[in-house]
Amino acid sequence: MKAALAAAFLPALVQAGERYAVIAAGSAGFYNYRHQADACHAYHVMLDSGIKAENIILMMQDDVANSPDNPFKGKLYNQPGNASKDVYEGCKIDYRGKVVTGQLFTDVITGNKAGAGGRVLESSSGDTVFINFVDHGGVGIIAFPNGPVYHASELSKALKLMKSKNMYKELVFYMEACESGSMFPDVTADDKILAVTAANAHEFSWGFYCGNDAKVHGKNIGSCLGDLFSISWLEDSDFGKFSSETFDTQITRVTKRTNKSHVLQFGDMSIKTQTIGDVMDRVQGEPTPADFPQSNAVDVRDLDLAQAVYAYEHAETDEEKKRALRRVQEIAAARKADEDVFNGIVKAACHDVNMHECKETMIGSTTDLKDMDCHYKLVQTVFDQCPRREEHGAGGWNGYNMKFSQVLANLCESQEKLGKDADTLDKIIRGQCGRASGETAQIIV
Repeated sequence: MKAALAAAFLPALVQAGERYAVIAAGSAGFYNYRHQADACHAYHVMLDSGIKAENIILMMQDDVANSPDNPFKGKLYNQPGNASKDVYEGCKIDYRGKVVTGQLFTDVITGNKAGAGGRVLESSSGDTVFINFVDHGGVGIIAFPNGPVYHASELSKALKLMKSKNMYKELVFYMEACESGSMFPDVTADDKILAVTAANAHEFSWGFYCGNDAKVHGKNIGSCLGDLFSISWLEDSDFGKFSSETFDTQITRVTKRTNKSHVLQFGDMSIKTQTIGDVMDRVQGEPTPADFPQSNAVDVRDLDLAQAVYAYEHAETDEEKKRALRRVQEIAAARKADEDVFNGIVKAACHDVNMHECKETMIGSTTDLKDMDCHYKLVQTVFDQCPRREEHGAGGWNGYNMKFSQVLANLCESQEKLGKDADTLDKIIRGQCGRASGETAQIIV
């Protein structure tokens, strides 16, 4: 059985080389259940494909399996149904809790043991490396449960460092996040990296197995079980593959199933022609559309609100209904406060130009991010200065307002038109965030 689960997207390309995997879930909190379930499922796929346990590194907050909100204490499920397997069992976590940051991720994938303080990637030039990240994202950023958000420029530097240290022969990177197509701006074929993202640079990714479809062994989990892109490649892996199948075949299948966003590919397309690996048996046969439901994907930006509304509508007691209603109201208030902050930033940046036209451009445009230095600066200021509105939010960033990272990109790409440089934009953000901090007393939901 295990021999047949020959890791989709995980090639045994060079028998003389080793295979390594790094898996990171970048969120915390029960409403982000799906990310940690995706990560543990990925761990088992890696292990069952024949990668040695000592060559797999997993980092995540690990606060969901034993959350008081979890109806199955100490368990995680990535699929619904009475036959669903507990993916938390046997899921070996190397880094958990407060240490899980973007800096830790960099240290791990670049082999910096002194910085990580524990296990790191120790691959070499003849090896194949697989990296899987699952969490929230925005234009040019992805989140970690602790510390600042992780910028595209930081990921770019880390990948370049891996290449300069000859840490791989080929590297495959799967990223599950909103706007994840913006995270690989300079990956080329020469880098020997194949990066595949759940969405393009300007769209959301989607949660899956949500609401009524989140039932496991007769109980509703109360949170989405997985993400559409992630469960697409994970469940595709569970079927088992033929030794002749290529990355291209599998990516095509996953792209077809991930029909709510646009799966993108970056880097070395020659890797797609490689066979995934030797397979001793065919487990369940070729998956078909009938095997995979399509109707219950939910926009990630609205997941927390959708889950709160679902809890309210299905509450069995008055107390449960009151608690769920408070949650709905808190989320709505926090969203409104975030919208006010970014609207205020845009209004201040546009005050001495054509206000109406400027505001429409800064709020509604999907300008491609090019000025990484400006964007990084503004992103960090939001983290440092804006109110934290979620218990596990990354400073001033959270799963909802990360969509406004596009606004910062628009501002950075319009400096000449606005007559304002990055330092001036930075001061505007500090002023608006400072005003919001004084007025809102930090809404924590």
